[in-house]
This record gives sequence, structure tokens and C-alpha cells, in this order.
Amino acid sequence: MIWQFDILLLTLVVVCGFVSLWIKDLMGAVIVFGAYSFLMCLVWTGMGAVDVAFTEAAVGAGVSTIFFIATVFHTSRTIRYNKWDLSTKFFSSIICILMGFFLMVAIGDFPAWGDALSPVNNNVAKYYLENSMEETKVPNVVTSVLADYRAFDTMFETGVVFVASLVIFTLLLQSDGRKKLMKSAFQKVSFLNVSESLIIRKACGLMVPFMQLFALYVVVHGHYSPGGGFQGGVILGASLILLSMAYDIKKVFARFHMKFMIKSLAVGVLIFAGIGLICLILGGNFLDYSALSKLFPSMGSIKSRYNAMLWVEVGVALTVMSGMFAIYTSLSSNGKFEEGL
Repeated sequence: MIWQFDILLLTLVVVCGFVSLWIKDLMGAVIVFGAYSFLMCLVWTGMGAVDVAFTEAAVGAGVSTIFFIATVFHTSRTIRYNKWDLSTKFFSSIICILMGFFLMVAIGDFPAWGDALSPVNNNVAKYYLENSMEETKVPNVVTSVLADYRAFDTMFETGVVFVASLVIFTLLLQSDGRKKLMKSAFQKVSFLNVSESLIIRKACGLMVPFMQLFALYVVVHGHYSPGGGFQGGVILGASLILLSMAYDIKKVFARFHMKFMIKSLAVGVLIFAGIGLICLILGGNFLDYSALSKLFPSMGSIKSRYNAMLWVEVGVALTVMSGMFAIYTSLSSNGKFEEGL
């Protein structure tokens, strides 16, 4: 029944993709796109990529959906009628179909699924799988690859989150609290005013501590199970977003101020880069954690790599948490940082 389930998922993914492109109500498109992300989460799970599925659920179906809703809230739910719109969509659809056809043709040249002689399995992947546990004592190979063997890539990916958050924050920041509305292709549609709900506030207040506790578990236990700094950081950021949606941004800012948020963004990247710099000073390569054994001789090189990965994950979680909340507050308040959704 595995292949039948795969066909069902593929069909639903394609349907959601087309519906999200053709639907006129932007809020409806956001909801469909969220469903698309959940389906992709199931696809990744079926392929055995649980860490990727975890990220897709937290980012694609989670905070990204909230970012879209916050954007629609300050623009519009519908699009103005444009006589060229249908022809443009038709042309775009033809291009996508042609590209899809060429990709389907190219699939025939791919190696078989699970082929041990596949080119990707003859190089570094084989080394990671055979030596990761011995060299790092980390059972989750994904964590050892991202936080150790390919830490350079992960550090710059964390830097991308840092830069993206600062750019969105800077572009939307309004010093005087006023901004001229520019003409666009959107037709403004007002949202319904929802009164403050005691039930929602109490429910969110009870959920947030458990979300944050689970997020810390995901960060710390990423060595042994799916998760790590990125997924845990997203969940931590989502807990702050949930709290600010149930109450308002000012309540969260009372404990997690904007200046502290920006500093946390930078501190996470500095922790990652700082560990690499220490390794360099100690005579090793940049982000070669085994060099840290010179600082802690009792731990040895393997234990040093194990512990350094944990600190790296903490740095990633700090940057991602602050970045997700910074993006949300910028989008939901339209740069005013007074009230959100």
C-alpha cells in the first residue's frame, strides 16, 4: 500500500499547488498553501527524511503561514480585476507544464531509489554514515553533518536568517508611525474585528510554557532524535508569536524587548562564528571542534566535538527564534511595533 499512498499524496500536492495559484481570495490561497506544506511534510516523512519533515511542519506550515496572514492583513484579501491577468496565468501555466514535462523526462536518467551504487552514495555520504558515530558520538547523523562536518554551510545559513530578519525589520520600520499607501494591484478589503477572547488568552497562556519546554528538548536532544537548533528555534519563535497574537505585541515586548531581540539575533551568529574562531586560534581549522580539546584536555577530541555541536545548536536556536519573532512583529504591525494581528 506504500505506492498507493504516495500517489494519493502526489495528487493532493498537485491539486493544492494549482488551487493556491488560481484562487482569487489571497487568504484562501494562504490556507491552501499551508495544507500544501503539511502534505509535503508527509512526503518527506515517507521518504525517511524526518528532520526535513520536521522543518517543513515548523516553517512551511507553521510560521510561514502566519507571515502570509500578517502580510495579507495589511494589504488585501482580493486582487483587482485585470484583463491581462488570465492570459498571464495561462502563459505561466504553459511554462510550468513544459518545465514539468522536461523534469519528468529527466527522471528516467536518475539512479534507482535506494541504489547503493548511486553517485551520491559513493562519496562523502558513505563516509558520514560509516564514521559519524565513531568520530562524534552523535547517533543522529543529520546533526553531525549539519553541525560538524558541514558546519561552514550551517553557519552561513544562520547568517542568512540574521540578514533576512534585519532587512525586513529595516524596510518596514516606521519612525513617525505613518506611511503613505501606494497604489498597487490589490483591492483593500477590511477584516472583521474580533473581540478579545478570555478563552483564547488562557488557552495560549497554558500552551506557551509547554511549547517552549518542547522546543528546548528539540534543541538539546537533536543529537539523538530528529530536531536541532533550527527546528527548536522556530518552535520558540512560534511560542512568542502565539503569545503576541493572543494578547498583543506590547505584552511580549515587556519581557522580550525589541533591542534584546536584535541583540539575540547577532549573539546566535556570534556564538557559532566565535567557536570557529577559537578553533582557529588553537591551531585547528575554522570550526574544527577537535581543536577545543587543547582547552579541555580531559574531554578529548571526540567529546569536544560532541559538546561544541550543542553550543552551535544553541546559537542557531537563538538566532532563529529572534529572527522568526522579528519578522512577525515587523509584518503584523506594519513596522509600527504597536499592535499586531
